Amino acid sequence: MTRIYHKWNQWECYPAGMYEPRPPNGMSAKEANDAYAVFLRDSPRFEKALEKVITEWVKSCEHYLSNENMNRIAWLGQAAMCADNGIGHHFRGGFNQLTEQEQATANELALKYLNIWLEQHGEASVDMEGAGVMAKANLY
Repeated sequence: MTRIYHKWNQWECYPAGMYEPRPPNGMSAKEANDAYAVFLRDSPRFEKALEKVITEWVKSCEHYLSNENMNRIAWLGQAAMCADNGIGHHFRGGFNQLTEQEQATANELALKYLNIWLEQHGEASVDMEGAGVMAKANLY
């Protein structure tokens, strides 16, 4: 896939709070991590947020999901959390509160939406390995 680049000030995820180091609305860091775990366990809510990300965050998705050298599953989960309730990626530790089965379920749902996005952009579907789950981040 050809990489698509956009500067950070064009990403929809930036003003949504994706990179805020503090949780929103006076939450503690523990509450934000706990909220991420609750969010990921709620598959219908998570799916609705994933749909929002791939349809409304056009430039963010182009920038991040066209990067085969990053964990696109993790990015989608964190982006969906932010789109749903403004909690940024710094509180992704809630994923580690999930059981292995809950993690697998959340990852499969994110993979489904990555593949929807890829297919909408004329690309072939990928599996978890192709989604960059084991990749080191390469933003530029």
